[in-house]
Amino acid sequence: MNARIFMDYCSSIDIPDLLVKASLSDDDTGTALRLHLLCERMVEAWICACCDNAELFGGDKNKVLIECNAKIAMAGNLGIPSEIVKSLKTFNALRNDLAHNPAIQEIQDSRIQSLKDTLQGYFKQHPIEPSLEKSKVGIFDAEGKLTEEVTLESDSSKNRLKLVLLFSKLMQELLRCVAASHKGRWGNQFSQFEYSVTINKK
Repeated sequence: MNARIFMDYCSSIDIPDLLVKASLSDDDTGTALRLHLLCERMVEAWICACCDNAELFGGDKNKVLIECNAKIAMAGNLGIPSEIVKSLKTFNALRNDLAHNPAIQEIQDSRIQSLKDTLQGYFKQHPIEPSLEKSKVGIFDAEGKLTEEVTLESDSSKNRLKLVLLFSKLMQELLRCVAASHKGRWGNQFSQFEYSVTINKK
């Protein structure tokens, strides 16, 4: 695993901007599509890092097109834990529901519950701080005042923000796995075994 390739590949798109837009989107489809894009990017980054080849998927005219579900399966074969693979597949299934089925316009409670159950089972074996149960997503206004706060126990109308919360924990764990799997000397940029993302929207 080459952690530098993983981080460089991920950071070649604006992750903080996409997370902010996913959090502030006023429709479920917008949130799900942006988070799915980030999931797919991390899956590609994992594959590139494991193969030690940042150009594995090509670009522009020589872009290698592979179905996302196949990429997730490939990343699983390259070491992503099975529960994380299952969670990524749930994100992919949700994206397909919202993008291709006009009868589905909202993030269903069942998808949130499926992600929650899978990640809770995983984090029992691999504790993370803060725990899934204590994690929350907060939205602040321009003055820095908290205008909305959501946990996984909030009412079902907040499923967009619950999905952001679940994605953030999934991303945190993938970054931990990358750090733990890295082979070779650490560069100055990647000298720690945990990464965190802080987003301020003004």
